[in-house]
Amino acid sequence: MRYYWDLIRHFFVSNSRHGTHSPFVYGLASSAIYHVSSVQPRMMKVPLDFNPKYRTLLLDILIYMNVEELGYLAQSNQAEALFTNLKNDVADEITDAVRAGKVVVVHEPFQTIKTKRLWQQLVQSTDVVVSINLFHFGLLMYRKEQRKENFRLRYPFWSRWWA
Repeated sequence: MRYYWDLIRHFFVSNSRHGTHSPFVYGLASSAIYHVSSVQPRMMKVPLDFNPKYRTLLLDILIYMNVEELGYLAQSNQAEALFTNLKNDVADEITDAVRAGKVVVVHEPFQTIKTKRLWQQLVQSTDVVVSINLFHFGLLMYRKEQRKENFRLRYPFWSRWWA
């Protein structure tokens, strides 16, 4: 029940692309989140436990960010983006990856109370400069050219299902 309450709350407190004050996040939202893609120029592997409804959205975001490969945080990986579900990983590993310049994709940060607390801790970390909360998954990254900001974005999920 709490999960659905968090989902409803996210809808009301999140912004569309017009509520962002970052040129980077506005461009990402306009070009990847709110732009329905019908062709994937590159295919990359997405973890099996990632919700298939959001696979295309994640791929569009990673392609926009010029990410070639998505790896797992738990594995020592050279991929530019790393996947975690917060159930098995600790905050220090995640912040180390962000500090190293990796984009960390967090699967279902509001799934349990533990994952929600860990997500909130990561968002407040000084190592995470940009966090993008899309509710069903989030992005954590370090961008030296940007001041610390946390974004909650609402996206038109229905347009991706019927596209």
